Amino acid sequence: FVKVGVVKEIEKGECKVAIVPDGAKRLLKQGVMVCVERGAGNRGDFSDSDYEKVGATVLNQAEEVYAAADVIVKIREPIMNTDTGKHEIDMVGKGKTLISFVGPRTDQGKLLMDKAKAAGVNLLAVDAIPRISRAQSLDVLSSQAKIAGYRAVIQAANHYQRFLNGEVTSAGSFEAAKVLVVGAGVAGLAAISTASSMGAIVKAFDTRLETKEQVESLGGEFLMLSFSSGDGGDSAGYAKVMSEDFYQKEMEMFFKQAKECDVIITTAAIPGRKAPVLIKQDAVDQMKPGSVVIDLAGSSGGNCELTKKDEIYVHKGVTIIGSDMTNQAMAWQASTMYSNNIVNLFGILCKEKRFNIDMKDTVIRGMTTVLDEEVTFPPPDSITKTNAGNGTKNDPIPQLRNETPKEPSIWSKRVFDLAPLGEFVGLVVIGAFFGIVAAYAPVVFTQQLGYFILAGFLGYYLIWNVEPALFSPLMSTSNALSGVVILGGILMVSTETGSPTSVLGCVATGVAAINVFGGFAVSYRMLLMFKKE
Repeated sequence: FVKVGVVKEIEKGECKVAIVPDGAKRLLKQGVMVCVERGAGNRGDFSDSDYEKVGATVLNQAEEVYAAADVIVKIREPIMNTDTGKHEIDMVGKGKTLISFVGPRTDQGKLLMDKAKAAGVNLLAVDAIPRISRAQSLDVLSSQAKIAGYRAVIQAANHYQRFLNGEVTSAGSFEAAKVLVVGAGVAGLAAISTASSMGAIVKAFDTRLETKEQVESLGGEFLMLSFSSGDGGDSAGYAKVMSEDFYQKEMEMFFKQAKECDVIITTAAIPGRKAPVLIKQDAVDQMKPGSVVIDLAGSSGGNCELTKKDEIYVHKGVTIIGSDMTNQAMAWQASTMYSNNIVNLFGILCKEKRFNIDMKDTVIRGMTTVLDEEVTFPPPDSITKTNAGNGTKNDPIPQLRNETPKEPSIWSKRVFDLAPLGEFVGLVVIGAFFGIVAAYAPVVFTQQLGYFILAGFLGYYLIWNVEPALFSPLMSTSNALSGVVILGGILMVSTETGSPTSVLGCVATGVAAINVFGGFAVSYRMLLMFKKE
């Protein structure tokens, strides 16, 4: 059996833990042993006793975990451990595996890969998992970015000190806050959804035009640039570097938006590069006092020119936040989601209860940066290249056959240019029905049929287009209408026993009774909503 080790994160301010007790329990069911450094989960509200209850082994020192485990799982990039005087990669041990964030496209990541190669450590980067459908449950970047986007809005509301939604009160009316989200990736979409649900007016921008529909579906307004430069997404679905002219157009738009917006949340990042500076100082200077700028790209340089990494300060009345808010504010949630991703990853790594770095597997090949003292990053283009950026599938292009279409007949042109075949059949059936009614039905039936048709039209326009939120009160108030139907059904039942009229009366009474009982049940449940427990 493979043994997985979980050590305490030593990066300053980091409160998350790589595997939570529930994740350890699931790994144990897969036949994976788990050992945890004492106190590793304390800052995320996971006690040592929680790990022991599920069967994990708690060891006193990090050195004991590194020595006992075959695979070490971390969150942050490995760094120098000042307590032991050793680098975390050197502590793993030759021939063992380290799974963590690496940043393989950055200069720092390349140094870590060289160090792992020299130490004989297999290095798997969770931030290099390919963006394919099969790897969605392993995507730690998306899970952590979602938390960051959600938390950014909460943090902004805390510093903004005003309503995000519009309010009309006896003390006056207040306009809804205007929020600008720059970047419509996972973090940006989470911020848009959260701000919109809190009642703010949300605008968003992204160089990738395929995000427009996603932004609008979450209640945001997508800002468009009148600039022809193609789509801003790369083959992996990330934003790419745009031209200088496009960049200048962006600056002009953000300068204009900064005058109007109360909150700006930036999430724009390009893998392996410094974050683009999109909010200049002159844009911040003209923002209204009390406004807030949340820069989620602060760790990679920042999208705001005034961002200071891991600092919160006020510039001319505008609060600028450049800290990683998921580390402390939502450590439990972030740890749990990261742990779920890691457990799903081990479902691929430990098939048949044996740990195996299978380089034939697309996911494993994409995230493996060092294996058997060889740097394996970057992987082949066939691994990293996806159609996430353009929303298309990898289907082969069908071959077009050079055939001359048959000329439709004059009759088919005249008939089927007017309406589809189904509509013609329907019209014929309806015409035949009314013909039979006119020829054989009594006058009373004809009158009742007319009433029925008018009632159908009236019911359709009154009820069919009701908003879903009003379905429950609609069910409650429809009791009176159903009561009238029951009364009519009872009158029909009183006719000759066994006649078609009597049978239809019974059916009408039964169906209407279902609606009446359902209406009373819905009314009762609605009243319970206003009752104190």
